[in-house]
Amino acid sequence: MVNKADKMAFRALKTAVAKDKLRLYMDYGRVNRPGSPIYNPWESLLPILIPVLIGLILIILVGVIFGLLFIVAMIMIYTTYFKKKQYHKVIERTKSYLTSSYENCEDLWKFGGIVLVNAEDKKLGCVAPEGDWKEFVILHFADYMLEEKETKTEPKQENEQQTTAAE
Repeated sequence: MVNKADKMAFRALKTAVAKDKLRLYMDYGRVNRPGSPIYNPWESLLPILIPVLIGLILIILVGVIFGLLFIVAMIMIYTTYFKKKQYHKVIERTKSYLTSSYENCEDLWKFGGIVLVNAEDKKLGCVAPEGDWKEFVILHFADYMLEEKETKTEPKQENEQQTTAAE
């Protein structure tokens, strides 16, 4: 059961991440592995599996040297280009999963591999799962805990001005 204080801390976390006041760093090897809530096995398997399978087909059809050169070239391309794209996808997926709900945030935090860092002072951080993210967020981002409510007087004033101008 989530209490009101936890909801407020989560709201502050979500707002701070959205406003880029709280940065999310992660241990890629720990977060993107089987058992992690954000792990996608196809995203890790396909970029290597497809070139290897095509290389094996080329070995059979064309020749061993050509097939092996294709495999080596594709693995080099994977490590320089696709791995960086995959890393950015994992970062975005982790951010969206972490800020989607309180339960998801707790699950990912218990799994570990995440560091929350204050963007204004990079020396201030909280490491999962040892650290307490709620305490860190409350200490550094307490002003984001309350919901900002829009004032209802502004739209009424605009409507009054429009009706006055129409008359």
